Amino acid sequence: MNTTPEPCLLNAPGCLKFQPCARTLLTSLCSIMLSVGLTGCSFLKPAQATARYYVLTPVTATQSGPNSPALGLGQVKLPAYLFNTSLAVRRGTNEIDYLPSALWAERLDTGFQRVLAADLAIVVPTDQVRLSAWRKDDVAAEVYVTVEQFDVDAGGQGVLTARWRILSPGGEKTLKAGESRLARKGLVPVDNASGGVATLSELVAELSRQLAQALKETSLVSHNGTSQL
Repeated sequence: MNTTPEPCLLNAPGCLKFQPCARTLLTSLCSIMLSVGLTGCSFLKPAQATARYYVLTPVTATQSGPNSPALGLGQVKLPAYLFNTSLAVRRGTNEIDYLPSALWAERLDTGFQRVLAADLAIVVPTDQVRLSAWRKDDVAAEVYVTVEQFDVDAGGQGVLTARWRILSPGGEKTLKAGESRLARKGLVPVDNASGGVATLSELVAELSRQLAQALKETSLVSHNGTSQL
């Protein structure tokens, strides 16, 4: 009787046929190669930082003096480059970068308006700052802001450039208009995104102080002849 073991791969001359032992070995090798292929890419790719979400915040200040009548603060207009959900970092005059792990938790124009209103309520001071929608008789003046630049650079220097107008109720008359160019040195945003956001919040507070001064220089007179601001 012939006791020679049957080959695993070749069952007949010139004919390749997998026997059970060969199929088992081949299946194991394929499984190992597939596992390495699927996991190997993750070993080669750098780990991505976990995204963090930020909001602008009012700067704490002490309210002093009697309260003035209500103000209306219109929707703040921002340039298109600030509608990206990530924190903008200026790399040069014509170059903007975005930090993928530092995201805004709300629309930046909404956050800017909210914080500017809170800062104005303290520095004017006033009991009420109405946002976007109000009746003519509800406010003593209307404030509108258009932002041209609002970002920090790679070294931590923050810049806010904005044009603003103060109108009589109903927008019938321009009482005062101007432009603010503000700068503040802060923490490097790439290393400390929260520090960059804090710098931007301080710039909004500085803008509120300039607007408060402009409001005090504006003569607003009620129907009975008494000063309202």
